[in-house]
Amino acid sequence: MKQLIFLLLAVWSVTATQAQHKVTLAECNGDTVLFLKKAFDERKADFIGQPFSKVVEAWKAQLPVGRLLFGDTGIWPTKDEDKNLITDADLYYNTEDEITSKRLNRRPYYGLGVSFAPPYRHKTRACWDLQDAEQSALGPQLYEKLKDYIVTNIYSFEMQK
Repeated sequence: MKQLIFLLLAVWSVTATQAQHKVTLAECNGDTVLFLKKAFDERKADFIGQPFSKVVEAWKAQLPVGRLLFGDTGIWPTKDEDKNLITDADLYYNTEDEITSKRLNRRPYYGLGVSFAPPYRHKTRACWDLQDAEQSALGPQLYEKLKDYIVTNIYSFEMQK
């Protein structure tokens, strides 16, 4: 009986350790696409229901935030206060200039899509203005605005030529 309990504890311990292991870019031999798949797609459950700050921390531990784009509610809601509220964010490790170069040369580039749960609190335009003011895709003030949004979905994607 003691051996069975010991065996179960050992299996549980190994499983728990593997679940906590964070994937690194080095483990993926510098392959960013593989890293996105292993660190985010395969570990989706670790991020869903968590604040956006957890995604940003995992991203920034291995990659720079080169570009951050937003999806929003658009202009269709009937109330002005519900228009253009951020509903999701796309993280890219390439900068805007690098993405433009890839597009002009018909080369793919990759990113990470993150969807948020309501309530949606911030207007897209205000966040763009912060990016301009901070001269950063994700500066400290913008991070403060977005860090507590709750993640509902996360996925890596490829943008084609």
